[in-house]
Amino acid sequence: MKKILVLYFSGVGSTKRVAELICSRLLQDSEVDIFSVESKEIPNINNYNALVVGTPTYHAAPAKVMMNFLDALPPLSKKTPAFVYNTRGLCSLNTNRILAKELQKKNITTIIDRAYRGPASDGSILAPFIKRFFEFDKDICKKINCDCTDFIELLKDDNPKPYIPRFQLGSIINAPNKAAGQLFTFKIYLHKDECCKCEHCIKQCPHSAISADSSGYPLVDSKKCGNCYRCMHHCPNLALSLRKRKK
Repeated sequence: MKKILVLYFSGVGSTKRVAELICSRLLQDSEVDIFSVESKEIPNINNYNALVVGTPTYHAAPAKVMMNFLDALPPLSKKTPAFVYNTRGLCSLNTNRILAKELQKKNITTIIDRAYRGPASDGSILAPFIKRFFEFDKDICKKINCDCTDFIELLKDDNPKPYIPRFQLGSIINAPNKAAGQLFTFKIYLHKDECCKCEHCIKQCPHSAISADSSGYPLVDSKKCGNCYRCMHHCPNLALSLRKRKK
């Protein structure tokens, strides 16, 4: 029985949900552990036969938290095959390609890659009238089941063929939008009349971009913000927003 580690970063929960669905399916054939890369208890990756690596797509690229985790990860002692996936609101373009290249540096080889549409953390805030920004792919459970079956079949080969996902030509057209998204961060507004100073946003921010000001209200450092908007989606009082006059 193969021993598989599912590693993921999730901003507000979509990528975590997919990781859980993948884990549930793989448990039918394998021994599986699942961890967020934010966890301080991640076991020794060298002890696993294969990996699943998942990230949300932010501006057509993997999340900074995932890339920072991989940058700090020492190369594995043996080549380890991986199932790479991303979650995206609209299009992921070269997200998996970028991730696969970074994994390759760590002796982790991509043998299957997929993209799943999920609720868009920014889209659902900026355009709440667009229904698809709140939805997962239709029949996502069925798709994940099929993808995991393919992954298990590939792992039956002692040396599954690795590859780097193809370059997406659409990324050329999207380049200005990607550059703008990575350089510009939307200002996060605080509605003080709703804030209860619970510090949930401070404790939960994966980028350590929020601190308390002298009055105990959250203060966001836009230079550190990773655009996941976990603070807004998980605020118990809806005290944070991208619009100054509207929650």
